[in-house]
Amino acid sequence: MTAHSSAGASGWQTVLRWGGTALVLTACLLLAAHALRAGDTGLALCLAGTAGFACCQAAWKRLAVAAVLACGVAEWLHAVWWLVMLRRWLEQPWGRAAAILCAVAVLTAVAAWHAFQQGRKRAGPGGLARALTQAAVFAALFGALLAVRRHVPVPMLMLERLAPSVGGVQAFLVAWYAAAMAGVLLDPVRTRKARQWAWRLFCGVFFAQFVLGAAGLTTFLTSGRLHAPLPAFIIYGPFYREAPSMMLVVAGISVLLLGSAWCSHLCYFGPLDALAAQGRPIRPLPRFWRWMRVWGRPLVLALGALLAFVLGRLGLDAAHAVALALLWGLVSLLIMALASRRYGGMLHCSAFCPMGLVVSLLARLSPWRLSVDTGRCDQCGVCERVCAYRAITPASRTLGRSTWRCSLCRDCVGVCHRQAITLKGPWMGPRASWHVFVGLAAFLHGLFLGVAMV
Repeated sequence: MTAHSSAGASGWQTVLRWGGTALVLTACLLLAAHALRAGDTGLALCLAGTAGFACCQAAWKRLAVAAVLACGVAEWLHAVWWLVMLRRWLEQPWGRAAAILCAVAVLTAVAAWHAFQQGRKRAGPGGLARALTQAAVFAALFGALLAVRRHVPVPMLMLERLAPSVGGVQAFLVAWYAAAMAGVLLDPVRTRKARQWAWRLFCGVFFAQFVLGAAGLTTFLTSGRLHAPLPAFIIYGPFYREAPSMMLVVAGISVLLLGSAWCSHLCYFGPLDALAAQGRPIRPLPRFWRWMRVWGRPLVLALGALLAFVLGRLGLDAAHAVALALLWGLVSLLIMALASRRYGGMLHCSAFCPMGLVVSLLARLSPWRLSVDTGRCDQCGVCERVCAYRAITPASRTLGRSTWRCSLCRDCVGVCHRQAITLKGPWMGPRASWHVFVGLAAFLHGLFLGVAMV
């Protein structure tokens, strides 16, 4: 009797589980049909792809479906409001149609709740934080890229330029990639290699678009004109034009959100310096490079800004300005090849790049900091040997922190066998800080990758 009851209960659970999955699929497909009816083929395909997440085993995908459906509830209620307003203005009956849409909104809400419960159960207590972080990255980035697609006059998503009817698919794919990357970055041991590969991918996408634009394919350029693809000119551009720069604002907001991690996660030029220094031991610097580490970036920042201002007032045309920028880029590459590769560590970024200096100073306003537990630290020095920015020294470890040059790459966290290095955020413990920081890093990385334009 007991076995029969147990089998019956198991059968009902199976029916409810598959029935819930069918409900989730139906809710997603109804939203896709709603988007298709509005003429947005790309969004319809995205929502159909989200429906596929409901059949996946990964907990974060179930939670991501729940987030999308929660937004879908708001969309259905918005549709009800517009329907009532329109039909009342036309003096037509609206009660039955509004009731049907309200029923669809309720169905969507129930499906969202079921998807959330399934995701929570699949994650378990130990994996819920990871799954929630990944789902939050997916939902936030998906929504942000769709908002960029809808509200920015210039098509920022590359697929939107090449195939406008399905351009929204890029938002879905980039959000999926960023959420998967967040899952890897959350592992302190794997974050070092994962960050480097993600960083290189962004660099490759950015400069591939630059090369195609330089070859005459202006579709790959934001404004249809070639611009200098160098971080330094984010600063120098406003001096040359005597006008504010949107990219400078975007970079500033990113630094406030993510601190100095802009240099190790979002800069499109830094991966070249990292590649030059990769595998090279950190060697003592000669006197010149020690001096450059102290005064090089302030000097380059001041002289470059002055030169950009003067050339702008002299009326230097855009073609010659780009040529000078490319010459600047050549000098940067020579520094990487001759200094970073020889002495180890990213000397271009830490001794020459003016944007790196601005980021390091502005990052003091950000709450993110690396902390060293001096009680746990045994002074083995392995963190110094992996720090490409030379931001950890015996003196800084004794004080329980990294130096102000730290880019929050967190490579040192994974190699510390005593777990003495942690990331601290605002009003959060180390574990919560780690998840929030990685979520922000993955979100901004995906956002910059999705709209990577020259």
